[in-house]
Amino acid sequence: MGRASGTDPLKGRIVAAWAVFALILGAVLAIVQLASQAEIRFFGLPGNGPSSTAGLMILAGSGCVAWGFSVHLRCSDIKIRGNLKIIAALLAAWLLDVLLKYPVKSDLAASVMWYLYYVPMMFIPTFFLASALHAAALDRHVAWRRVVSIAWVIDAMLCLLVLTNNYHHLVFAFDLSDPHWSRDYTYQAGYWCVTAWALVQYVGFFAAAFPAARTQLKSAFLPMAIILGVGAAYFALFIARKAGLFSTNIALVYSILVIVALELSLDLGILPSYARYDQFFSKLPFDLKILSCERDVVYQTTAATEIPDAVRTTLGEIETPRYGIVSFRTSAVPSTLFKVYSVVGGDALLSEDMTALDERRRLLSERQAKLRRANAMLKRDRELAMTLHRQEDERALFAEIERALESKTQRISELLDDLPQGSDPVSAVARRERLMEVKLLVAYCKRKGGLILAEKSDPDFNRERLELVFNETAADLRSLDIECAALVETSGVLPAATVSVLYDCLYDFAAAAFSARNPVLMLFVRDGQSGEVEMRAALESDGAVGPRFQESLDELRNSLVSQHAAFTLETSRDSASLSVSLEGR
Repeated sequence: MGRASGTDPLKGRIVAAWAVFALILGAVLAIVQLASQAEIRFFGLPGNGPSSTAGLMILAGSGCVAWGFSVHLRCSDIKIRGNLKIIAALLAAWLLDVLLKYPVKSDLAASVMWYLYYVPMMFIPTFFLASALHAAALDRHVAWRRVVSIAWVIDAMLCLLVLTNNYHHLVFAFDLSDPHWSRDYTYQAGYWCVTAWALVQYVGFFAAAFPAARTQLKSAFLPMAIILGVGAAYFALFIARKAGLFSTNIALVYSILVIVALELSLDLGILPSYARYDQFFSKLPFDLKILSCERDVVYQTTAATEIPDAVRTTLGEIETPRYGIVSFRTSAVPSTLFKVYSVVGGDALLSEDMTALDERRRLLSERQAKLRRANAMLKRDRELAMTLHRQEDERALFAEIERALESKTQRISELLDDLPQGSDPVSAVARRERLMEVKLLVAYCKRKGGLILAEKSDPDFNRERLELVFNETAADLRSLDIECAALVETSGVLPAATVSVLYDCLYDFAAAAFSARNPVLMLFVRDGQSGEVEMRAALESDGAVGPRFQESLDELRNSLVSQHAAFTLETSRDSASLSVSLEGR
């Protein structure tokens, strides 16, 4: 990662200073120990066996401490960082335990300190396993978290078994009264359980970490496998007490192998490390900068450019929320969007080139304007089409009404044209009769037009509406000196077309009655069979009828025949009866 001007935080400098001090101290102690008398002694004991490597153990212990500090600085995952620092502490404590064990005079105390070797030997593999599961994101699942919990429980039980070996000798069998008990011991079933459990956890580390490193080179696990093989071979030969290996310092060898394995895991990317993130960050294809609280550039990518003065001024005026983003643009750099993110210890400034996006936004705005104009045009076309369609419907409806009322309007014109002009009583009576017939025709035209309109808008007639039409017509007829009564007994809803036919029948009978003297007209509408509606009409007079009597009845007959209605029409010289059945609902 490109490092810009700036200084390390104070905490990092302090940690680095302590790490350097620990390394120097360990090196001095090791040199002093190795440069001592020819027969190497440590705390007064002969310098044979592991005690002869006291200087190296001091140096290794200091190295473990320094390595723990370096892990604190380099490992980016807080959980894995904690695990690695605990491993470093366990290794340092183990080496210290080895250094303190040899000067001890008591065999009992020496045996307990010997058993303490197995505390780090038991828990370090579990920290390996837990770190690998976390790096592979497997510990997000409850089942794998339970696996780690079970591993801790097994570790605790095995450690308790080892630490209490003096009481049961299930791990090591020896006799404390024997001066050479620390050499003449035998392995028991508990020891093999401890060894097998540690090996299982190390294998589990590889099994969990290998899938997690699918984005890395698989060859990165080759050196790790070599270390595992070397360690397994060493411990197998140590357990077999081969010459030259049984007298070596197992704690020192174990510590070196563990630290080398973990360091390779960090360097190869098996475990997360800031060193790799440093490389990744610098290669990001973004103009990204990490700013300090004083708005100084601390880190930046290789694609980053200089911050313009106008942007620096804006950065000094804004305050980034803790968990938010502040976006702004400036006329000094019109084609760039700046985003400020709050990070620990400062802010992150991301510069995005908006040239292509602005051009696309402009094109989209133009297209949106065109679509709006087209949409407005389509809306006007639709409204015009609806208006034309409505006018066409109105024209067709007017034509239909005109056709239905053509004969009646023609009759009205004939009657009005033939009105007597004289003032004598005979002319007055004839004029009155013609005007009354005109009134009847006008009433018919009004209701007939209403029925045709009802077929388009409200085509259903219930009993109340049908009874209202017939009663109004009967009232009009009574005003014309025609005795008329209408009775409607229907339970269903009738179509307007059926009501229109019934009204035509009523009118034709009324026109015939108008041509008779002292007419009496009776109407009865009821429900027929199979959903039909039946109308019965009867007309009686005093015997004197006009020429329109028979003409009206003939027009009725022709109309019913043309509509294929089932009817019976009986006429006489001065009377008529009708029975017609029409389709109901």
